[in-house]
Amino acid sequence: MNFLYITAAIANIHNEISRWLEPLLMIVMALMGVAAIVCILMQKGTNDNLGSLGGNESETDTYAGRNKSRSRDSILKKLTIVFLVLLLVISVVFFLILQ
Repeated sequence: MNFLYITAAIANIHNEISRWLEPLLMIVMALMGVAAIVCILMQKGTNDNLGSLGGNESETDTYAGRNKSRSRDSILKKLTIVFLVLLLVISVVFFLILQ
């Protein structure tokens, strides 16, 4: 009979955690999605391959090309990857644990 009380208590704890964790994870997923979209839209479009066809100088020949890892676009690309990986992990946690 003690076992029934323990399982009921565990089920009650799970319901309480799910009650506040589900909306929290949904909000975090929405924020990560919006942040990823903003980062993608802020990136500059590149036409690197088309420029080399016309005989333009390579991007690595310029000062901006040599310091590409520290440029604004590279930071935005890294942030996009971080936001999308966090979105993936949080959504997997949400659907595996809470559902």
